[in-house]
Amino acid sequence: MIVDDLSQIKNKNFFAIIIGSGPAGLTAALELEKKKIFSIIIEAGSKEYDSNNLKFLEGKTIGDSYNDISKTRLRQFGGTSGHWAGYCNPFQDQDFNNWPIKKIDLDPFLFQAKEILSLENNFFYEKFSQNLNLFNVIYSSNPRLGDRFYSHIKKSKYIYLSLNTIFLNFNGKNGKVDSINCFKKNYHKIGAKFYILSCGGIENSRLLLWSQYKNPELFNLKLPIGNYYMDHPYHAIADGLITYNNLMNYCHKNKVINKPVLSCFNQMRLTSNFNFLKNKNILNSGMYILFHESKIDNHFLQQLICAAPKYIKTLYDTKTLRNTYQISVFLIQEQEALFNNKIKLGKNLDPLNVPLCEIHWQKSKLLRKSAKIMSVEFANLLINNDIGRLAINEYLFNEEEYHTIVGNHQLGGTRMGKNNQDSVVDKDLKVHGFENLFVNGSSVFPSGGYQHPTLTIVQLAMRLSKHILTKKV
Repeated sequence: MIVDDLSQIKNKNFFAIIIGSGPAGLTAALELEKKKIFSIIIEAGSKEYDSNNLKFLEGKTIGDSYNDISKTRLRQFGGTSGHWAGYCNPFQDQDFNNWPIKKIDLDPFLFQAKEILSLENNFFYEKFSQNLNLFNVIYSSNPRLGDRFYSHIKKSKYIYLSLNTIFLNFNGKNGKVDSINCFKKNYHKIGAKFYILSCGGIENSRLLLWSQYKNPELFNLKLPIGNYYMDHPYHAIADGLITYNNLMNYCHKNKVINKPVLSCFNQMRLTSNFNFLKNKNILNSGMYILFHESKIDNHFLQQLICAAPKYIKTLYDTKTLRNTYQISVFLIQEQEALFNNKIKLGKNLDPLNVPLCEIHWQKSKLLRKSAKIMSVEFANLLINNDIGRLAINEYLFNEEEYHTIVGNHQLGGTRMGKNNQDSVVDKDLKVHGFENLFVNGSSVFPSGGYQHPTLTIVQLAMRLSKHILTKKV
């Protein structure tokens, strides 16, 4: 049901107010609807993209080079799924080491999450070598959640949707929220039993910080809101050559089931197993290996002839050059959860006089070390099994500055944990010290792994909905 006038529902007895209509917020509302539970989604944007909303998304970044945050987020129905390319892969057991929950806690929601996200294929994750595992990414066949679910919500008897409604802050005291302030043509106050903040990796922290400032009687002022901010640095680490038949022979010998089939897909993806991560004390990462047809006049191949003449001569002597592919290797990396990487309230204000955010973000030495060790491991695997050769970028071996593209996966800031000293929400996503305030989205991730976060966000939203339904009575 679409709400045009908030004054008409001021006496409505909502079970939950859900702030934000992205994957997290939409999923929570849809799960509550299954049990015929009334909720209202408060969405700051309209049904379609409106460039006027950019002035609410601006902010300042301090530290290493970072993307323009006004362009990586969206205020519209469906949230930033309007930017989403549809990539999904699940966290593995090792990725939950710093979480108060485990993979087994989210596994029951995998099938339903795949339905919400239009994921039609199956994930795989299998051993490739002693230290590396092979994995895949599934692409959503319909990633625009706003387009998919608008008609459903418009007809729903249990989900109310108020567009162009800007959440301002929470009201209440002593850890119990009794209402929210919001703006839709005029200022309004709406109440419910539960409140779920689902506005994205950056906005969740900004809005909590502003509510904390506006109402210190409601909040524990020591909560580390905004700290431990992360992203997924993404960069090119190497180029090389692979002989496809030798790669297939290796896969057959090592009983690899999901062999790369270049006629269907020109990528192979590898990641480190738990023992390798632990023994080397490195961050997790996903290695994306792209295959290209090799040509003798190719610039890289000409360079390799000079650098590795014996290897190239062997290719010619065995007439396998036509079966050899050039590869480009990219790494999407987990980032350390560092206290000083954080989201703060800045000095500049949005059109409703709420402070815009200020993001402090820097790469660590461990990030470079992890990329180097991962690339060397793959290079040695190619050499030792006569599969190919890898030329690793020099910046991984020296101290010179290097550039990464961040994945626009804004993580942390309201991280999940066991206490209020180093986390903001508990294992059930309830804000520490509160009775009825929950946060969902990538902002609750205690660590980021290397995976695309949307699938995990949706699984968490389903788990949250199940949890608060136990509080119905």
